[in-house]
Amino acid sequence: MTRAEHNTATLTPFLHGVDIGKAIGHLNLTLVPLRGGRREHLDYVPGSAAIAAGMLTITEVSDGGSVPELLAVNEGPASILLLDGEELVGAKQNRILNTSVLLPPKSQTKIPVSCVEQGRWHSVSAGFKSGSHSHARLRAHKSRDVTRNLTATGQALSDQSRVWEEVANLSHETAVQSPTGAMSDVVKQHKGSIDGYVNALKYPEGACGIIAAINGRFIALDVMDRAETLQAVWDRLLSGYAMDALMTSRSQEAAGTFTAKGAKALLEHLAEIPCKPCPTVGLGEDWRFEAADVLGQALVVGKVCVHLSAFPNEPADHRDGQSIQPPSARRRLRRRGGGEETVY
Repeated sequence: MTRAEHNTATLTPFLHGVDIGKAIGHLNLTLVPLRGGRREHLDYVPGSAAIAAGMLTITEVSDGGSVPELLAVNEGPASILLLDGEELVGAKQNRILNTSVLLPPKSQTKIPVSCVEQGRWHSVSAGFKSGSHSHARLRAHKSRDVTRNLTATGQALSDQSRVWEEVANLSHETAVQSPTGAMSDVVKQHKGSIDGYVNALKYPEGACGIIAAINGRFIALDVMDRAETLQAVWDRLLSGYAMDALMTSRSQEAAGTFTAKGAKALLEHLAEIPCKPCPTVGLGEDWRFEAADVLGQALVVGKVCVHLSAFPNEPADHRDGQSIQPPSARRRLRRRGGGEETVY
């Protein structure tokens, strides 16, 4: 990719031709499946499957450890995909991935992570196993901070204090007391409710992406290059959305039903936002983007968008997602002198 192409990078090639499926829902959570689109994809093994198969070992970087990084050793002949927000449980404290990373075959890589267990710093295991998935609100705040650090320093660092604050908010709003402030304790103590969402919302056959909304408001989008990847991580990804749903009062007035029209407007908006390609510790580039109303990132390897995630761009103390207007409506706002618009 040339310097000129870097300066004008957008997600248009990766979102062109994506079909919007029929929404499915359970209680206050609605999911809109996405299918089709650009067909290029890569061959790799999802991180959780690689750990279970013994292909991937993730440990502390040293005996002393380092909160913002872990050592990932890929001993196999295939690339391995670790996803933004994916939880790793064990060692000195539980962590989540700061961004999606594609590990090369036969490699050792220091991966950027954040702690989601503030009150523990002692080993309970030599390495990490796969946990659940962090909720969208945490991922959104983390995405904003990682983008700004990548731009400033070239490192995918989060604001660790903000991550701990968001985990504490999750525990408070779900009435969970955790001796170590662990996100995983929320998952354990609300297993029945989370399983209710997972069991009710089965993987939509052929879907490569999903848009999640709570009470009719957009909270997250995740799109993979392969339907098989989304299917493999479905239950764990959905557990994160379910935590967002548990944090939101079901009696709260809904913003309306999130429909295919809303999904189309969101995809059109994402396609027109300029992206900044940044370095990554694995294969490819970490594309970051932020508009007034939406932000996120995409792991791009060559001509393949391996994982795209997007979230509402909202203050840390804001509890509702935002609605997205179609490009035509945003252009009308600009013509009225609104400048850089924020749409709620």
